Amino acid sequence: MDEVPLRAVVIGSGVGGAAAALLLAHAGIPTVLAEKERRLGGSAAAYERDGFRVDTGTHMLCCGEDGPLGDVLRRVGQGDAITFRQSSEPAALCFAAGARSGRGAARAAAPGAGRVVVQAELRRLAGSARALARGLELTSLEAARAARLVAHATAMRDVDLSACDDVTAEAYAARFLPRGAAAARLGGLLALPLLLPGAEASAGEALLAWRRLARAGQPRYPEGGAARVPDVFCRLARELGAAVWAGAAVRRVVVRDRRVRGVELEDGTAVPARIVISTAGLLPTVSGLVGEPHFPEGYVARARALTPQPGQVQVKIALRGRRVAAAALAGLAGGHGDGAPPVPFYCLVPTRFDPSLAPPGHELLCACAVPGGAAASVDGLLRALEGAVPGLLSDALFVDGSHGDRRGDASAAGDAPAAGTAQTPGQVGRARPAVHTPVRGLYLAGRAAGGRGAGMELEAASAMECVDRILVDLGRDLGAPAPPALLDVAGALLGRAAASTLSWVTRPRG
Repeated sequence: MDEVPLRAVVIGSGVGGAAAALLLAHAGIPTVLAEKERRLGGSAAAYERDGFRVDTGTHMLCCGEDGPLGDVLRRVGQGDAITFRQSSEPAALCFAAGARSGRGAARAAAPGAGRVVVQAELRRLAGSARALARGLELTSLEAARAARLVAHATAMRDVDLSACDDVTAEAYAARFLPRGAAAARLGGLLALPLLLPGAEASAGEALLAWRRLARAGQPRYPEGGAARVPDVFCRLARELGAAVWAGAAVRRVVVRDRRVRGVELEDGTAVPARIVISTAGLLPTVSGLVGEPHFPEGYVARARALTPQPGQVQVKIALRGRRVAAAALAGLAGGHGDGAPPVPFYCLVPTRFDPSLAPPGHELLCACAVPGGAAASVDGLLRALEGAVPGLLSDALFVDGSHGDRRGDASAAGDAPAAGTAQTPGQVGRARPAVHTPVRGLYLAGRAAGGRGAGMELEAASAMECVDRILVDLGRDLGAPAPPALLDVAGALLGRAAASTLSWVTRPRG
């Protein structure tokens, strides 16, 4: 390994990859971040249209500076580098209205359906139990049992939550609500932060996500939108000497004798490295970037057996006026009388946190539906949103697909790809894929391995866990500053690499 320089290559510039590159650079390790797209950010990127700055993904409200995203910045001494804004509006829980409704519940008529909207801050969710029970169509006895579930989950310690890792959210709800339809609806709501159906999501992981959201209090979101997070991480990494390349797709990870030797880019450029972090997903890394013969058979079998995170139907809606009196809408669509399970949906209103993301007086919505059943379609998601906000689409300037498709109609939306490992029983907690692999020098980060939580916060937690493992493997003290010698040579190493192998950066790339 002496002929291979101590250099790290991070594949992917999403929150996990960008955080890993920043932490490696701060540790004094010469680092290259390679992103195949021309735009940095992965699922947390953004695009511009008609004066709107639109997130390509739909992101769950995060804990802001108090969560893993803030932890990454504090580790590098930049705790104030991202401003997390609060919304003056609470989140709103929305449900298809059944036979019951009552005082305290605001009904919103929509063609063929109604909605019960519960306006409540997440931390006060238990106080809205009566309205929530109406929305979930629970009997009085079931409402009392559901309240008991909320109280039980709130009082749980982390070790207690871990004991629920191998139970689905729906099965956990069934412990309190024996009626199948009631358990399905409450389980679907519990699983919403994981963007999975209640019959598939891990109860322990779902309850942990809800508890973090509840303890965070008032919702927060990055000023400038979700793309601000990887943008800042990448900028800080550059300032610490890391090279950040957009439009640089990695063709393969070079491995000899089960040791990483570097990567080869699609244009043939070779980048020698002793460390590679992939955020492309476990199976795509094992079978695609590296090759299965380099791994033990049991590891390959495990990678093949894992359930990947499914894609979500997503839509982005630009409105002429401000129609949504909430920071976010979340709830259940469908599941009434047709035998189909209810489909959880989530809609963030970024302009309620940062009005500059849209032209003055306009509003931006980013929505997604959890996969499963006919209701998890573009039309089903739009019907759910119209049910929560009647006449919503009549004010729409455009409706875009999940990847910034500019065809301007609902058909542009589709299933957003995901490179993660689904947070299902047998795939979370101690059973979650490790950030290290049997190939020496090859690591995983992002939504594929390590970490707990949801969305961008899961990616940041995974990146911290991954870099900590790398430093331990290098024999470094996690609490010690980077060796001065490494900091001194980082620029020189990357400079020589740029001079000898990176002339392709200046060439036009089709």
